[in-house]
Amino acid sequence: MDEFVPSYQNEEERIQIRKEKDRKDRIRTIVITVIVVIVLAVVISISYTLINKKYSTYYKYQTKMDIYGFSQLYDDGDSDTKDKVTKSEAIKMILSCVYNTPDISGIAMPTESTYSNAIWVEYAIKQGIVSSEEINEKTADDKVKYKEVLVWLYNVKAKILDQEPNTEETTKVKDINAYNSDQKLAIYDLINSQVMKENTKRINGNSKLYKGKLNELIINFCEVYNTITVANTRLNINPEKIPANSDKYPYTLASVQKDTYEIPFINEGKEGFIYPVEYFPNNKQYYNQIKDYVENYYLVITNIDYENIDANQIIRKIKKYALNDIDKENLNKYVQYVKDNHIKITSEVSGQFPCVYFDGTDYRVRVKLDINIENSDTQKNLFLYDENVEYSQDKYTLYLDVKMEKNGISNTLFIEEGAISSMLAKKSNGIVSGD
Repeated sequence: MDEFVPSYQNEEERIQIRKEKDRKDRIRTIVITVIVVIVLAVVISISYTLINKKYSTYYKYQTKMDIYGFSQLYDDGDSDTKDKVTKSEAIKMILSCVYNTPDISGIAMPTESTYSNAIWVEYAIKQGIVSSEEINEKTADDKVKYKEVLVWLYNVKAKILDQEPNTEETTKVKDINAYNSDQKLAIYDLINSQVMKENTKRINGNSKLYKGKLNELIINFCEVYNTITVANTRLNINPEKIPANSDKYPYTLASVQKDTYEIPFINEGKEGFIYPVEYFPNNKQYYNQIKDYVENYYLVITNIDYENIDANQIIRKIKKYALNDIDKENLNKYVQYVKDNHIKITSEVSGQFPCVYFDGTDYRVRVKLDINIENSDTQKNLFLYDENVEYSQDKYTLYLDVKMEKNGISNTLFIEEGAISSMLAKKSNGIVSGD
C-alpha cells in the first residue's frame, strides 16, 4: 500500500523547489548583467582609447593655436581637436595663418555676401587659392575634406608666399594613387616641407577634416614659413638659445639673444601685469606697426648731428609715432645745446620682439640701441629729455623697455616720450642719472 502524503507537504516541496529556481534565476541574471557590464566597459574603454589615440597626436597643436591667437578664428572660437571643419572656415584659418591676422578687411575688398566667412572666401577666389565651384554660398558650410585643404595650402605657398615647391617623392604614401595630380603635388610638398608631420604613411584624404589635423597644418605652416613673426624674422629653433623664461613669450627669435629675453620685466607680478604670451594673441596684428613706430622714433632721437640738426625736421619725422605733441620750446633748447656742444651720435635701433607687455600701468616694448658717440664737448644730457644724465663711454648697447600707449582711437601703440635713461630695462654702468 502506497504511503499517504499529506497535501501540505507537497505544497512545501513545491514552494522550496520554486525558491531554489528563483535563486538560480537571480544568480544567472546577476552573472549575465555583470558580464554585459564588463563587456560594455571593455568596449567603451577600447573605443575611448582608440578615439584618444586617434586624436591625442594632435593635442599639442591645440595649445599652440591658443598661444598664437588662431583658436579664436574658428567659427565657434575654439580649436577643439575633435570638431569637424567647414569649407569656408578652413580657408579662413589658412589665410589668417598666412597673414597672421584675425581680420582680412584691410587687404580684401568689401563684399555684400552674407554667407559664412564670405570676405575670406571671395579673397581666396580672387587670389586663385580656391575656385568658386569649390566654395560658394551653397557649399560654404559643407564639411571640408582633408585633401581639399592640402591643395589650398599648397596654392597659398606658391601664390601668396611665392615659395618654390618641393614635390619630390621622398616618402612612400600608401594611398597616393587615390589622388589627382594636384593633390599628389600638394601632399609631397607639404610632407617635404614638414608642414605635414603626423600620419603621412596613409593620407586618408577623402575623410572629413577635423580640427586636430588642421591645427597641425596651421601651426607647422606658420612656423616653417615664419608667418607669425615680425618683418620676416625667423623663429628660434635652437634649444641652446631658448631662454629660461620662454613660457612668458609666444615664441622667441633666432636674431634676439637669449639673455635679452631673460631681462626681468618692469613691475613683473604687479596687479594687472600682462606677459608677452598673454598680450600677443589678441594684438599680434599690430606688431609690425609697433616695430615701425619704435624703431623709426628712436632712429630720429638717437641719430644726432650738430651740423644739420633741425627742430622742425625732428617734429615732422616723429609726430606720427608719438602719443603727444612734442614740447617745441624744450626741443629748441635741446637743438641749440647740440649745436653748442658739437654733439654727433649715430645709432642702430632694433625692436626685440615679441617682447611687448603691460606692466600694470604702461605698455612696454623692448628695444635694443647700439649707440656710438662720435663727437661731443660734453658728457651730459646728450639726448632729448635728459636731465642731469652723464655718459662716460663712447659706445653703448642699451636695452630699453619703452613706454607706449593707445591714443583712444586706434588699438596700436604710440610712443610715450621720456628720457632714454628712465626706460632702461638693464642698467648701464656708463650712464649716471642725477634723478
